[in-house]
Amino acid sequence: MKTLRRMVSNALISIVGQIITWSSTLVLMICYGRFLGDVKFGELYTATTFVLLVGFPLDVGFTQQVIRDVAQEPDKAQRYLWNTLSIKLLFWPLIYGVILVASWLLGYNMEVRILMAIAGLTILSSAIGGTFSALYYAFEQMTFPVLGSILEKGLSALIGWFILKRGAGVEAMACVLLVGSLLNTLVQAGCFFARVRGIRLSIDFALIRKLLHTCVPFVLYGVLGIIYYRIDAILLSLMEPPAVIGWYGAGYRLFDTLTFLSGIIMTVTYPVLIKLSSNSEESLQLGIEKAMNMLLFCSIPITCFLIFAASFIVGFLYHRDEFVHTIPALQGLAPGLVLLYANALLSNTIVTIKKEQKTPIIALIALIFNLGLNFLLIPLYQHVGAAIVTSLTELLILCLQCTLIPRHLLPLRSWRVGLKALIASLAMGAAIWLVDISNVLTRWPAIRSISVFIILLIAILTYLGVALLLRTIPREDMVALYTAFRKQKVA
Repeated sequence: MKTLRRMVSNALISIVGQIITWSSTLVLMICYGRFLGDVKFGELYTATTFVLLVGFPLDVGFTQQVIRDVAQEPDKAQRYLWNTLSIKLLFWPLIYGVILVASWLLGYNMEVRILMAIAGLTILSSAIGGTFSALYYAFEQMTFPVLGSILEKGLSALIGWFILKRGAGVEAMACVLLVGSLLNTLVQAGCFFARVRGIRLSIDFALIRKLLHTCVPFVLYGVLGIIYYRIDAILLSLMEPPAVIGWYGAGYRLFDTLTFLSGIIMTVTYPVLIKLSSNSEESLQLGIEKAMNMLLFCSIPITCFLIFAASFIVGFLYHRDEFVHTIPALQGLAPGLVLLYANALLSNTIVTIKKEQKTPIIALIALIFNLGLNFLLIPLYQHVGAAIVTSLTELLILCLQCTLIPRHLLPLRSWRVGLKALIASLAMGAAIWLVDISNVLTRWPAIRSISVFIILLIAILTYLGVALLLRTIPREDMVALYTAFRKQKVA
């Protein structure tokens, strides 16, 4: 029960933080659509995506090792901090140089290259902040990473809205994103050092060699994964006009934002699964199943809402006629969302049972599949083809990851929860469709601008009502969650 209470507490903190940061990101997306337009938005999206693609090993390359090792031996936190930071600071100039040279060789215009140069500084700040976040996650303390993220996203949204509304360009917006990242890192670092007893600077070359050696499977999987996850935008930028990248980026930014549940799953369940695995395989299997139940219950309606309410969402966020092309892209990306959530949990399971050495093979297969389909579908269907390929790639990864997990650990009984959640989500979709065809929300100009919120309210009430009738979440899960939440409140 203590483990469940920790999971509930951390999940609640993460969800509250994600709601705030998600709202801030939505404000930024509205700014991009209304003040930048599809072409300038496409340039900013290309630059940030390219930098994430090249700088991924620096950003999150050591996160899982730090969480796993420090969760098992908390007294080594400062050793892992200083040596991980040393590696990142050593490799950043090389990665930054690659970003600058590659952007020039690929023929991007000067404005995009300037954006990439600014984003390259942001990736260093994010990498340093990510190290502190990993240590907090290892201690199952979510408050400070969440606080830093809220400050970063909130500040970026407020300043971004202010300067873009007054005519600032994309370079100024990129600088705002850099400042927000620096604030996040400073807050996490300050809180960390304020809580430790003495700062013990320790450079351990044996530990550095160990980190570099053990990170190979994680980095290979991550690098290959980020390539198939981000390469579609780069291919679009090289094969299609900037406006097309803007249409795709408008949908993908929303898709990316909604992966917050995946981040919660990764950070909350990973240290818990490690501890459950030290007890028994039965405990581990039960933890995986309960996590998958809640994941499916939450992710399936989000996916269906994106599909059925895509026109309302895009119209509210971007408020420009050219972004109507974003609607089919968003619908094509939506199925990949629930698959990505499931893959996050399965990925944690694979690392927990120490089979991560085989994950680069999965990423390589997914990359080959993704590249092949993108080269086939982008010339035919542009951004919509890229969106469909993203969802199909997540489906392939799900199937491949299941082959690495012993059958007795797979959450096979979760299919019942998934099926009931799908039925409730289809009922929700039917309600949205009936409201749409009735044109009831377009008859009164006073409510037209807030129609997406009315649709969202109808969707939530319909889904929860049908899900309750179907008893989607098993009764024992509801009782356990209620008990854990009640004790958490008392504590």
